[in-house]
Amino acid sequence: AMMPTNNFSETFFPPAPGLNAFTIRNAYSPRKTACRGCAIGCKKITSRGDALPEFETLSHFTALLGNSDLASAVEANRLCNELGMDTISTAATLACHAEIDGRVLTPGDIVNLVRDIGTGRGVGVDLGRGSKRYASGRGNPDCSMSVKGQELPAYDPRGACGMALAYAVSTRGGCHLRAYPLAHEILRKPVATDRFTFSGKARIIKISEDQNAVVDSLTACRFVFFSATLEEYSRAFRAVTGLKTTAQDLLAAGERACYRERIMNARNGFTADDDDVPLRFFREEGSCKGGLTIPPLDRTAFLQARSNYNIIRGLDEAGLPTPEKAKKLGLSWKT
Repeated sequence: AMMPTNNFSETFFPPAPGLNAFTIRNAYSPRKTACRGCAIGCKKITSRGDALPEFETLSHFTALLGNSDLASAVEANRLCNELGMDTISTAATLACHAEIDGRVLTPGDIVNLVRDIGTGRGVGVDLGRGSKRYASGRGNPDCSMSVKGQELPAYDPRGACGMALAYAVSTRGGCHLRAYPLAHEILRKPVATDRFTFSGKARIIKISEDQNAVVDSLTACRFVFFSATLEEYSRAFRAVTGLKTTAQDLLAAGERACYRERIMNARNGFTADDDDVPLRFFREEGSCKGGLTIPPLDRTAFLQARSNYNIIRGLDEAGLPTPEKAKKLGLSWKT
């Protein structure tokens, strides 16, 4: 009930069971590869050494486009890697294009359009500007499933209210890695929360953003962070640098990083109006098998959660930084 399908118009893709890890293993006999020194080996490659698509890429080049052809998704992923394109944005822009044109792209269309975007050929020139500019240029801005111009990844927010708030307030737009509320809403770690409510999500998102800013600043692996705490990272940091550092010190650094990004956005004209998700999620239901109802997001509850987030983050009612909070964090900001 959270798999974005046909440009987020649905949330359930019936062919999905035939596009899973078991199918990929049988079709490509993948082997693991990893960053230097890493024991996890989260990357999967073919016998030829080509990278196989990760979750978001596989989901978006199949379900989001109404495409059940695995080979075309693998080839689209390979082309994006070769041409230096983000797979989430590329697939989401193609889904936007397909909806505006009122058609379902064939596997061949998908591969050819990816190539056209990367080489700046034909309609690929306009698609290469991203879904927001493309949809606006076609007179259908609501067909762009993006926040602050960045296309949304493979988690439909109607199935996880915390994800909706995280998308909205992320300083770089629709990103699932700035806060990752799915950890508690779906994986139920470190504690379980009700995924169909905004209650309590504002504080969870703020703290999670601060923690993830620490991980990013340390250039640490997100997958390792799932099994390690800031206490452990503070000890590792102290061992490497010799600087006496606690988990709270790291968390404070993460808060400063997030607030600095808010200041940067404010200087570039962003306000609370930009901290929003596409209207489709408030107007249309999701879809599911088995009779489960996936209602649209509650607009009033969302706006209240966003207001709560602004208070907790130390922003004003317009979602802008305040001189007082900036000073408290050792930063400079004048309205």
